[in-house]
Amino acid sequence: MTIPMFGANFVWVSYNSILLLPLVQKVAPAEHSSITVGIIAFVANLVGIVVSILFGILSDHSASRFGRRTPSILIGTLVGLPVIACGAIFHLSLPVIIVSYLGMQIFTNIANGAWWPLLVDTVPDDQRGLASGLQGFYMLLASAISFMVVTYLNEINRPDIALLLMAGIFALTGLICTRAIRPYDKPAASSRTLSLSDAITGMFRVRTRVAVFFWLVFSGFLINMGLNSLQYFARDFLGIYFGLANPDAGLRLVGLINLVVIMLAAVGTGLLSDKIGRRKLIVAGAIISAITTFGMVLTRDFTVFLILTVVRAVATGPIMAVIPALASGLAPQEEAGQYMAYNNMTTALPSAFAPLLFGAILNLGGASTPASFVTLLIISAGFYMLGGIVFGLNVSQKALGENIR
Repeated sequence: MTIPMFGANFVWVSYNSILLLPLVQKVAPAEHSSITVGIIAFVANLVGIVVSILFGILSDHSASRFGRRTPSILIGTLVGLPVIACGAIFHLSLPVIIVSYLGMQIFTNIANGAWWPLLVDTVPDDQRGLASGLQGFYMLLASAISFMVVTYLNEINRPDIALLLMAGIFALTGLICTRAIRPYDKPAASSRTLSLSDAITGMFRVRTRVAVFFWLVFSGFLINMGLNSLQYFARDFLGIYFGLANPDAGLRLVGLINLVVIMLAAVGTGLLSDKIGRRKLIVAGAIISAITTFGMVLTRDFTVFLILTVVRAVATGPIMAVIPALASGLAPQEEAGQYMAYNNMTTALPSAFAPLLFGAILNLGGASTPASFVTLLIISAGFYMLGGIVFGLNVSQKALGENIR
């Protein structure tokens, strides 16, 4: 069931962290590439967020004989295949990059909007930490493979092969998931079917309001703003801040170390959260992430930076694994698609706002200077800390105990 998180994250990490910036640099002036990437990512991710919420709501009400979630997962993965691949098929230009990237956001989020409610539909509460940890494991495994394979393809100037590979893996994992959930994905009652216009007008209206859920989403958004600060600009950061001669190789090394550690921490803390509680792990993860990110400002030694990366990756594990587990327990059963689409905003909104904000910071400060990356890291640490404070103050153990199903 969780395999689409492998396919989707392989696409997202490959495009966001590895391909988008160098592709734009091929067709746009170098001095404006950071802000161009920021604008493209901001608009496309906002569209993706709206699509995810819409298809979460629509899948709640789907009376298709194929089930509630299956139709949207199939549409997203199968139509997404040629759209993502168009960047490899047509002559590279800024409009082609925009169509490929925007289409990627639309169709991955059609599938994603229908996938997230499966955590509520099929997983018992006492196994949600484990399920979220396994989902995080697949996401991070995809990220690790992406950093190994796609950075190499970019290094040898074959982003076209990377795009074809991304499209194929995404489609394949969607098909595997729909086959796996077939016996469990039942259609909604016909009386609950909903039109697209009704879904649009009801995007931000819920029948059952769970206030602590929305504080969870907001604090997760702040934490992930810190986590996403370097996502689109990591390659330039390693080349400029540390002076690495081969930033692609540096990105591959940092990415693999970071992701392997987070992957192990996500599964471990997912299991641990089922035993000792989820709240304290998130607060600790956010605060430690803030401290280690600020520590990165104080060093230009690449080895020290790698050590800090490992410590922050351990702290990031519970953020990746435990927030979805908490969210799935708080989501009302009958509005699972809509609520879990809101939960998806904890990562989707930072993917939109982080490149715009941090791209503007780099553009104003001079993207080719280390000082602009110092500013970026300080603001990133601030987001981690603010997210931890908001979560600690507003997501109380009492509120969780009263609202978790």
